[in-house]
Amino acid sequence: MTTVGSTSSASGIDPATMASQLVAAERAPTDTRYAATETKINAQVSAVATLRSAFSSLTLAMNALNSKSTTAARAVSLGSTTAGFTATASAGAATGNYAVEVISLASAQKLASPAFASRDTAVGTGTLSIGYGSTQLSVDVTAANNSLVGIRDAINKAAGGKGVAASIVTGDDGAHLVLTSLDGGTANAISVSASGDNGSLAALTYGAGASGGMTELTAAADAQIKVDGVLKKSASNTVTGLIDGVTFNLSAASPGTTVQMTIANDSAAQFAAVKNFADKYNAAMAAIASTTSYDVATKTAAALNGDAMVRGTTRQLRDILSGNVVDLKAMGISIAKDGTLSLSQSDFTAAMSKDGSALTRVFGSGSDTMVGKLTTVLKGLTDSGGLLDSRNDSLSIQTKKLDAQKDALDTRMAAAEARYKAQFTALDAMMTRLQSTSDFLTQQLKKSSSDD
Repeated sequence: MTTVGSTSSASGIDPATMASQLVAAERAPTDTRYAATETKINAQVSAVATLRSAFSSLTLAMNALNSKSTTAARAVSLGSTTAGFTATASAGAATGNYAVEVISLASAQKLASPAFASRDTAVGTGTLSIGYGSTQLSVDVTAANNSLVGIRDAINKAAGGKGVAASIVTGDDGAHLVLTSLDGGTANAISVSASGDNGSLAALTYGAGASGGMTELTAAADAQIKVDGVLKKSASNTVTGLIDGVTFNLSAASPGTTVQMTIANDSAAQFAAVKNFADKYNAAMAAIASTTSYDVATKTAAALNGDAMVRGTTRQLRDILSGNVVDLKAMGISIAKDGTLSLSQSDFTAAMSKDGSALTRVFGSGSDTMVGKLTTVLKGLTDSGGLLDSRNDSLSIQTKKLDAQKDALDTRMAAAEARYKAQFTALDAMMTRLQSTSDFLTQQLKKSSSDD
């Protein structure tokens, strides 16, 4: 008797192994075809994702380009490194030269009380009325909170972190209650009066009619700045509204000294945005090239080689740029034979100095600009329901169809394996019976011969 695998029989047949081998041989060509189809579909899905990423990045770069913050970007330069101020200009601020004079800085008022023996010294009871700006606080001082600490806490609670803040400063002479205006300018000067007391709170008063009360440590003052001789006062050292779109930050006063300030196109920021666009455009061209290439040496085509959608998109992009080649060249932007872009910053800066509106004509928003036309093409590709979505939907359908075919093949092969196994089992049984009959007849013949 012969043993094959885990099955023993007189015939030497292993039904399970033979059935499995037959099925493997039968399904191998179909498995190979399905694997090739799956590889092709996956390659196309990956290629479409590559294009979508590149086109989305290009769209973002174009959105940044055609926004007013780029096309109308402004830069501020000062004629002195010790101007006593800095300035920023928002997009669209009027360009030009201005004479700026910082006359004075804004300051917040600070008051200090006379010295008390300690921070826990009882001052008195009554009501403190504290005024600043258009606000009037009423602070009750009772026996429970009539120390400097209690009064400080009561003032801060009433103010709620706005307008005025109270603190305690302790020196060699004793403890002082200090009131600080949280907003600069004369309009926010502090006044303090007392009522309902026996005169004990007089040491904490300040303002018209008050005597022997708090001392002014820092006077309230307004910032004063002139631009081309026009005066502007401000409660803050951050001054707006003097020139539309321009914010001044004052740091030092120099009355009688003027500094030249120039507001011009911010060509550096504009160049950075254009370069980012060129980089993303070149990356999109590289993505198209990599997904449509053909390797002559290996005779291997990329996933989207010869694809009509990609060919059409490439043609549209190149046609749009070619239609603006004169304006692009004038800004120092050249188009290579492979469709990629290169820039010269010096030529770009010179062009912007000569004609700042050129940037808007090419890279501004609007359906007639180069970027506007590119945006229309890319929206048709990347928007929901666009060409790339349609291609993904098609590939998804192909994947589902292939999965169904693979499932059907598994079902057919499982049935075939069961059928083959049953047939080989029956053959094994028949051959075992024949072997038994043969063995019996051989024994009978031997016995007959020995009897003779």
